Amino acid sequence: MTSWKGVLLSLPVVTVALGVLAGGLIELGRYWGLGLSSLGFLVVPLVLAVVYILWYRTLPYIPRGVPAGTRSPSLSGTGVDEPFEDPVEEADRLDRGSTTGLPTEEPTVVGDNAPTDSSPER
Repeated sequence: MTSWKGVLLSLPVVTVALGVLAGGLIELGRYWGLGLSSLGFLVVPLVLAVVYILWYRTLPYIPRGVPAGTRSPSLSGTGVDEPFEDPVEEADRLDRGSTTGLPTEEPTVVGDNAPTDSSPER
């Protein structure tokens, strides 16, 4: 839908146009003094909406393409510069690398009621 006809008949444009038509017809009915009977004019935009939807369903779906130069690696899955690395395998490799390095000190668990070293003895 890149032609003018396609732009003018796009779903948002037709939706707004039908809404304006419905509002205009109701106001015209109120101007003529028809009261609640002016709601009968809503049949016209509803019929036009059904006809438009039936026509719109026959159009082929052509997704908008993103130019190849502007596509980011995060949108396309894997980038050309960087090969795919499995995060689980990478975490395992980092864990194996940390065990061969310096030993890490285990944290000490201190309860809430346990006395601290800085408290005076009685």
